[in-house]
Amino acid sequence: MKNVRQNDRLFRLIKFVVVDGFLVLLALSLFLISCTQEELSPQEDIPLTSHAVKAELEPWEKEVVRLTKKMRRFHNFKVALAQGYDVDLSGYVPQMGHHYGKQELIDDLFELEKPEVLLYVPDGEGMKFVAVEYLVTVPDPENPPAAPEGFTGSEDEWFFNPAIGMWTLHVWVAMENSDGIFAAHNPALP
Repeated sequence: MKNVRQNDRLFRLIKFVVVDGFLVLLALSLFLISCTQEELSPQEDIPLTSHAVKAELEPWEKEVVRLTKKMRRFHNFKVALAQGYDVDLSGYVPQMGHHYGKQELIDDLFELEKPEVLLYVPDGEGMKFVAVEYLVTVPDPENPPAAPEGFTGSEDEWFFNPAIGMWTLHVWVAMENSDGIFAAHNPALP
């Protein structure tokens, strides 16, 4: 009788492992098959600043979130080069990094999802994406017009750079900046 109970328990255990284990494996396989390669690839989560915990984001904050999502692919420096951000416009600039520009985007327009420049800093593994920069040309650099309308509201900090004759705006979408997301320089960088 004792052997019958032990055999019965052993049979139930084997049935549980085989049948239920197979069902779990099948469910996991179906889930993985339904995922895209991008969903399975590790994504670097960009920590949003304290404004992200608000119940309702300001319009400019929503635009920053949209831009951040759009720029995720550029964490891979090779993707940036392949997408035409292939000219180092500045060399390394302290507290900014290298400015890789896409020349055909440089014009007199602000387009939220098409920044003219991507900023990278060297790290141990290559180049690390840290920010974007918008460049807006002006007809007469000696007499520049008012700063462009960029992000909704007045949070963005446009700077007219007389050396290049353009309005510029940095947005630190991939690296925290203690001076603010729209500050030109980031004190965390050498």
